[in-house]
Amino acid sequence: MSDPRVEGRGSPRWTAPGAPSPALPPAPPPPPPTSASYGPQAGHAAYQGGWATALTAHKPGIIPLRPLGLGDILEGSFAALRRNPKAFIGLALLTSLVVLLVLGALAALAYLVATQLGDSASTGVVAAGLVGGFTLVYAVTAVTAVALTGILAYPVGEGVLGRKPTAAQTWRRTRRMVPRLAGLCLVIFVPTVLVIGGLVGLAAWAFTGGSDSLGALLVFVVLGAVITLVALGIRLAMSTPALVLEDLGVVASLRRSWALTRGRFWRTLGVLLVAGILVAIVQQVIGFGVQVVGSLLGFAIGSTVGDGGELVAMVITIAFVVVGSLFASMVCQPFLAAVTALLYTDARIRKEGFDLALVRAATDPRAAG
Repeated sequence: MSDPRVEGRGSPRWTAPGAPSPALPPAPPPPPPTSASYGPQAGHAAYQGGWATALTAHKPGIIPLRPLGLGDILEGSFAALRRNPKAFIGLALLTSLVVLLVLGALAALAYLVATQLGDSASTGVVAAGLVGGFTLVYAVTAVTAVALTGILAYPVGEGVLGRKPTAAQTWRRTRRMVPRLAGLCLVIFVPTVLVIGGLVGLAAWAFTGGSDSLGALLVFVVLGAVITLVALGIRLAMSTPALVLEDLGVVASLRRSWALTRGRFWRTLGVLLVAGILVAIVQQVIGFGVQVVGSLLGFAIGSTVGDGGELVAMVITIAFVVVGSLFASMVCQPFLAAVTALLYTDARIRKEGFDLALVRAATDPRAAG
């Protein structure tokens, strides 16, 4: 265990065990008792002084500084968003805008290609365009999601210590780590896409070639690969907050997550599963509500247009579906990022006694912001 390193005002580094870290000054000794300490207000004064400080240090921010339960992690994640919504929602909005710009560019490109090719467009060209477009959208979405999860680990870590960094402060602190976060995303997702895509392609080739037995075998291989990759994903789930909070490289953050999740696989899986179910419910509710509003609005506007009204209604409905999906992601992604960061914090508390270092950092006057 090591103490967080103070890098200026309100910016602790959550260094890994063994990393050099300047020692924090020892706490000042309590004042000697006087005759006034035994008066009728002595107990009240002690509570207002030392006991109040101890209780505050126990929970200076969004979580109590002790091993966390599922309720602590979920409550702390909601508290992080509630106490500092500008930083979380603002940064999530920026990443959502990146995805929206990519979708808009792809839609414009598809329209131009369609108008140029006209009826001569072959099925192969259209299929290749769809596959390429979906692949690009998936890649951009994955990179932005990983980057956002890493960036938001910083305000979560500050929230644990009772601080509220702004979106600008968070970006200044984490922007130099974005290339590493993108590299981490590529290391995690590219092998997954290649393995699953290759196996699915082989299974489709086997079925179309008349080799049903080989196709059935490859289906089971695909299922086994999916289970294996999910298990690896759980073991590497803490690499993103570790990269940002400990300022690690890509490979070092993967090793750090592997060490922190050793012996904690099922607990990590359970917490992420519960959080994922909550997020899925919220996304479905938001998506369905926005889709209904878009459909009604599209029908109302399309009915007044006359010719081309069906096209207008369809465009409005699709636009609302896309905007609703981005809005749901903007709300839910910060929550998942907070859950992941608090899982990382809990793992360090349980394995390294990191709660003691956090208490000292929270009460260190040099780091108070």
